[in-house]
Amino acid sequence: MPRTRRNVLQMTALALGGSGLTSLAGCLGGTAGTDETATDGPTTAPSTDDGSDESGESFREWLIDPTNTPLRDGYGIVYHDVAAIRERRDAIHENAYERLKSEMLREAPARNLLDTEDVSATLSLDFEAKIAFGSFDPDAFGERLAEKWNARATSTDEPTTPTRTPRPEPEEYRGFRLFGDRRVYAVSEDIVLLVSTMGRRDGDSLERARAILDARLDGETRYPDGNEYVGAMLGLVEETHALTCYPEAMDGSSSRGFRKDVITGGLKSWRFGPQTTEFTFANTYPDAKAAKNAEFEAYVESDRFDPYDGLDVTTDGKMVWTKGTIPTGEFDHLSPGGPGDSVHTANGNLARR
Repeated sequence: MPRTRRNVLQMTALALGGSGLTSLAGCLGGTAGTDETATDGPTTAPSTDDGSDESGESFREWLIDPTNTPLRDGYGIVYHDVAAIRERRDAIHENAYERLKSEMLREAPARNLLDTEDVSATLSLDFEAKIAFGSFDPDAFGERLAEKWNARATSTDEPTTPTRTPRPEPEEYRGFRLFGDRRVYAVSEDIVLLVSTMGRRDGDSLERARAILDARLDGETRYPDGNEYVGAMLGLVEETHALTCYPEAMDGSSSRGFRKDVITGGLKSWRFGPQTTEFTFANTYPDAKAAKNAEFEAYVESDRFDPYDGLDVTTDGKMVWTKGTIPTGEFDHLSPGGPGDSVHTANGNLARR
């Protein structure tokens, strides 16, 4: 599998332990490359293959560097290009499409307050924030949210008293309208952002929402610049329709439930063409020795990956990765039985390892 200049830069930085982060800063803007495999026919999807919606907003621009914001390092990423996946509905097996549909809309904030047809993409920043890209009406959103609050207040058996804390008035902030207090929605004509600190003691939701917006709008450094695991894994993917990335924190404090002495993070990405789908799969490890001794290749040779072609494994520094292709109609989240037998397992779920 040929490597792009971006691949080499990202993996070199990971192998060098972060010394190449400065050179990576200009390499992760989401610029689409040429991918003949996954573009084997015309498409009229309103999104672009580099993870941008029709207005040019790239999900990568919302991957906020946790070193400059209240977000914690090691947060996971789940992204779906909803518009592109809808456009390929007829090419994807019905069972697989229904699973994709459920998963890509699960990440949308305020699903009961939005018309899902208005959503062109979704992005989850772990438990930190959820984002919907698309075309929205902040006024209509505010009216629906007020109706929901009012219905919730009048449905309780407890009497309403004058001491009930009123809902805060919407706040205008940098082109967004902010609704709520513990659960804060930041809404513009293109974005709905949800930030919540309910059940937590580490900050105010309004403060966190403003900080995320500031980091995005002020053009501060992005997640890949401050976390070499993220930079290396995302550097493998220039174009995607469905992606998960679960990294290790740079201080080693988050194992993400993996065996901490073996696997520090992982990425899976799919890009659906009318005939062929491209798959990218990567793991990162604590050091180059662990990566070299990993059982990654044996895992890729298991029955789960049988429908995929071209899965040549590459080891470079702390990362091991592969890319392959599968007929789009056979895609089913790595389920060994394929989409025809309706196999639905936790291991096959796109949004989880």
